[in-house]
Amino acid sequence: MHIDTQFKAQAKLDLSGSVSPVCLPVPDMPASIWNHPDSLRSQFHSKARSFFECEAVLAVTGIESGISALARLFQTWYGSMRVVLAEPGFDQWDTRFRRASHIVLDWPVELILEGEIPECDVVVLGRPVNPTGQMIEIAQVRKLASRLREQGGWLILDEAYLDWTGEESYTSFIEASPAIVLRSMAPFSGLPGANLAFVCAPKSVCTALLNEVGTQAVSAAQWWLALHYFDAELWRESQIALLARGSSRLAALWQDCLGTGTRCYQGGYFISFEHDQASLIAEQLEAIGILVRVYEAETNLVRCGLPRDESQWDRLDKAIRSLKLGGA
Repeated sequence: MHIDTQFKAQAKLDLSGSVSPVCLPVPDMPASIWNHPDSLRSQFHSKARSFFECEAVLAVTGIESGISALARLFQTWYGSMRVVLAEPGFDQWDTRFRRASHIVLDWPVELILEGEIPECDVVVLGRPVNPTGQMIEIAQVRKLASRLREQGGWLILDEAYLDWTGEESYTSFIEASPAIVLRSMAPFSGLPGANLAFVCAPKSVCTALLNEVGTQAVSAAQWWLALHYFDAELWRESQIALLARGSSRLAALWQDCLGTGTRCYQGGYFISFEHDQASLIAEQLEAIGILVRVYEAETNLVRCGLPRDESQWDRLDKAIRSLKLGGA
């Protein structure tokens, strides 16, 4: 049997993800790290409070672990809750809150920001919104957080993609206007294998979440990596500039093919754009070994990640120019 792969000897180029193609430079980890987890944990909590500018920070093994722990905690505290998820957004919020027997409703982010919110106990909002990159102003967030707390509910902010923007995090406002904020190390650091995220919240929430995830969920190596990440201030500045240039270049590449009227949203680690033939674009690219992501529910949105090097840029350029689209 002959199977035509259509992309011959070339390996797949996966641009469907949302992690920086440029990695945080990490030195060799000393072997002694494994012998001092308590010291590293103590250093982490001290530096994390300074880095995030809030009283309580809990490290978890990835953003999905943090979402699951919150869903279980809310079930323990309140029973089944009514949860409004701002759309578009990360699909694991829906999956994991439903798994914990909460009632979940998807709701347009524009309506939430206008104050038109169904009766609920929790609102989950991306900042910036994934995959459009829309940034929600701090003043809007504070107003929403205060409204929900006055009603006995919670605002949860998914700031997993915030770092590339250089914008201020809501974490420094948690004490004044309580909310729960999730941050992730992987997208900005370019190190998905780090599997490390952070929950910033009122101390009572972080303490209860620690009982959910356990005291040994995070390894000594992850504590060490987090400390290195917190200290990389100069690298962080250069990474922001690099990602801004990369996403502008990627947007220009797609607009050159699809037309300058195509509106591209820059997400730092990716760009996204609306197109009525989004699925066809993804199918044609996949046929030649390039993977992008399509959000059909969000007005046929295509998300394309940044190539890692010039050979990948060249390959994507040629692939885009080979697309055969009706009316293009």
